[in-house]
Amino acid sequence: MQYQLLALDIDGTLRPDAQPCVPRENVAAVKAVQKAGVKVAVATGRCRGGISKALLNGLRPDYWICAAGAEVQDAAGNVLHDARMDAQQMYALVDFFEDHGCFLGFNFDDGPYGYVNYYIQREAELAMNVNSYVHDGEDQDRHLESMPFSAFGRLPQALAEQFRQKYGHLGLRFLFYGSSEGCDILTAEQDKARGLEAVCTAMGIDPAQAVAMGDGSNDCGILQRAGLGVCVAGGDPRAQQAADRVGPAAADFAVAQVCRQVWPEAFPEET
Repeated sequence: MQYQLLALDIDGTLRPDAQPCVPRENVAAVKAVQKAGVKVAVATGRCRGGISKALLNGLRPDYWICAAGAEVQDAAGNVLHDARMDAQQMYALVDFFEDHGCFLGFNFDDGPYGYVNYYIQREAELAMNVNSYVHDGEDQDRHLESMPFSAFGRLPQALAEQFRQKYGHLGLRFLFYGSSEGCDILTAEQDKARGLEAVCTAMGIDPAQAVAMGDGSNDCGILQRAGLGVCVAGGDPRAQQAADRVGPAAADFAVAQVCRQVWPEAFPEET
């Protein structure tokens, strides 16, 4: 078998944006390739605590590449890679987002917390008719238990450049979701590709034996590092450029289609 690992972004890839959970068509296809011996990892900007069972709709990954590669575990919860923001990075973000009245959240072990202007995130979730998965962290004390893996926010993209001008020495990167104000905020070393490497090391395989699928700017590294990188149609132009190929649209069950193309032996009833 040429490819032994399938790494999947969740939002906009495994779960089409218009759907509240992973559609059954994708769940069934992923389970079929798992049954055929392929290991599956979710590779997402969400922290593991921000991924509900309802969201995955019965899918059970073998590995977790979460918080854009900073939180990597196997199915049993054994830590394969763990990287955190430091206090200087975190406090700079809090000060900046408070000064500009924008929403800021952090990804912790037990889930995401909205530290600044939580109401903005809550209103956005209500507008999208999705269940809230971000905890109200306006008391700003969760980091006293453990530091966050990464941050996420909503701000005009021009403000990110202002942050870089003031705090560029901290090495933080703003990866926006297309032209929107939503973004992941990552450290210089943080990348899903590092998570892929940690999983491949645990499996004893080379990243060339992995297939990765994604749609966003935070997927570029993993799409390049995997042996086969597939960006879903309509994905971020940077992700499309990083991928080996552009696949079907997420709404057309791109994950299920790619599973059938790459591992036809997992679907003998269709051959």
